[in-house]
Amino acid sequence: MVDVWALFLMLLKLLSYSAVVSGIGAVLLFTLLPLRSTFDQYGSNRFQFWLNRWLINWSAAGMILALLQLPLQAGAMAESGPAAMMDTIMLNIVWQSAIGSQTVIRFSGFAALLFAALLWSGWGKDTIVAWIVAWILAVSGIVSLAGSFILTGHTAPLAGWVQAILLLHVLAIAAWVGALWPLKKSCDLMALSSLLTLMERFGRVAVVIVIVLLSCGLLLLLQLIGSLNALFTTDYGRLMLFKLMLVSCMLLLAAWHKFKLVKDLARHHNSDTLRRSIMVETLLAVLVLTTTTVFTTVVGPAG
Repeated sequence: MVDVWALFLMLLKLLSYSAVVSGIGAVLLFTLLPLRSTFDQYGSNRFQFWLNRWLINWSAAGMILALLQLPLQAGAMAESGPAAMMDTIMLNIVWQSAIGSQTVIRFSGFAALLFAALLWSGWGKDTIVAWIVAWILAVSGIVSLAGSFILTGHTAPLAGWVQAILLLHVLAIAAWVGALWPLKKSCDLMALSSLLTLMERFGRVAVVIVIVLLSCGLLLLLQLIGSLNALFTTDYGRLMLFKLMLVSCMLLLAAWHKFKLVKDLARHHNSDTLRRSIMVETLLAVLVLTTTTVFTTVVGPAG
């Protein structure tokens, strides 16, 4: 039976996953937009301004969520009341563990994205130096966020090459999932010509993302479950099958977007169908993140 602490940890993990994918997805979309470091709130760059605010908000939220991990883990370890969250002995134990290292790296990653977004918003006076610094911060931020996943979890004891594959897998899934809601928002805020350009660029990048996602995901799956038979005979395997089914549905929708809806956008100049389809894909992505949260918190590969 799942206890209250496990439920709180799952909720925290789901929100943290959401912050990570939102940050990485936003940075990806910034690379697909025209190169500039300052956005006009009231002019023709409404989507760029919205995306910048989206990144700032999720980065700030991510920093808070990263810090909350320490007291919640301390409380879960003590298995007592809320006062255990402030127990200095338990907090020190958590801080000295891999969770403490993960907290530092994840907090630093979100902080880097926050400062990058502030520079993009004009905080750096729109200079070339500010632009370069912003991109250095953004790249280091997303690598830190993805790298934080290799410190804990089921892959932590495995070989270094497995952890490198996990890092690539996290970058790929986060870039894809994290771009969905902003892409839906772009249908509301961008002119059709600019929207078409963005969708076409994302479609080309998405091909690479899917290749990395599937190849790395397959290698990780084989490392974690040991045999394909475990997919059908363990709780972890069955949850993984459910996740694979959801990802397959997302892939079908993504293919429909690329080969049908984006082409229709160019012909009919109407983004309503594309917007609704991206919304459905976003809901599937939320289910994927929720499933991942469950089997990384309460169900192990041997389960």
